[in-house]
Amino acid sequence: MRAAQLIEYGMPLEVRDVPTPEPGPGEIMVKVGGSGVCHSDLHVITGELPMLPGLPWTLGHENAGWVHAVGTGVTGIDIGSPVAVFGGWGCGRCRLCLSGQEQLCNTMLWGGIGAPGGYAEYLIVPAARHLVPLNDLEPTIAAPLTDAGLTPYHAVRHALPRLIPGSTAVVIGLGGLGHFGLQFVRELSPARIIAVDTAEAKRKLALELGASVALDPVADDVAAEVRRGGEGAAAVFDFVGMDSTLALAASLIGRQGLIVIVGLAGGALPYSFLGLPGESVVMGSSWGTRNELEEVLSLASAGRLTLHVEPHPLGEINVVFDQLKGGQIIGRAVMVP
Repeated sequence: MRAAQLIEYGMPLEVRDVPTPEPGPGEIMVKVGGSGVCHSDLHVITGELPMLPGLPWTLGHENAGWVHAVGTGVTGIDIGSPVAVFGGWGCGRCRLCLSGQEQLCNTMLWGGIGAPGGYAEYLIVPAARHLVPLNDLEPTIAAPLTDAGLTPYHAVRHALPRLIPGSTAVVIGLGGLGHFGLQFVRELSPARIIAVDTAEAKRKLALELGASVALDPVADDVAAEVRRGGEGAAAVFDFVGMDSTLALAASLIGRQGLIVIVGLAGGALPYSFLGLPGESVVMGSSWGTRNELEEVLSLASAGRLTLHVEPHPLGEINVVFDQLKGGQIIGRAVMVP
């Protein structure tokens, strides 16, 4: 089969022929219909996160397609069924896995990181519990929802008790994850939404998606707009994670507010008793759960989400990564084998 593989850290991926895998006992073989291109893969490709088991390696952790074959012992799954693949694979036995939070088990078990991913024609999924039926969604549309949709959904859910009527939520970064995060705040809470991004096109998109205001952090006084109601933000979601965006988040948060760090840009936020308003909280948020993915797909099926998906043939994967690096992709690019 054809697969786009990382041969050497810091080098472009190579589309090459590799052996077609076969499902073992309990495994499912999925014919990939779409694999979303995630910004976190850039950190892996450059070697900033040299976490792969070995090279060459097939990345791609946002996957959807059709059941192609099953291994022995797999029942209740029809060949040809459209499915989304939950990629936060865990051991299935530890405390976190048994509570339904497999994405917190061990990063080195995740699809596309600890096991070959979906930048290929076929993908082996280790267990049926990682599949979610797609119903009426096309795999190309559904693929980015498995991370670009699921991760911000999980992040927003952390803050829902704080997002009461009259409160303000700030979404920093309106890229692949942030534009979904904004929509989940809109769908799940009554909070006023302030979107922040340096790119004019992304600010325009934020207004179309339901933001009350979309601001440029360089040219606009974001703090003044947040405090127009007399209180800081109840929640700030940072989908960038740079020093500058984290500092902005700290300057915007209100008393008992929550800063949720989602972006992987490697920034740091100094935290002290006197450094932030009373009883404010800073936390990270990692991917999401299998059941939350089902909820995200249900929202999409109901027409409650605006999906900006750019499909590309697998051979264009390095062009797509260059565009992603340059901030030229609005929404999510999806590779179609």
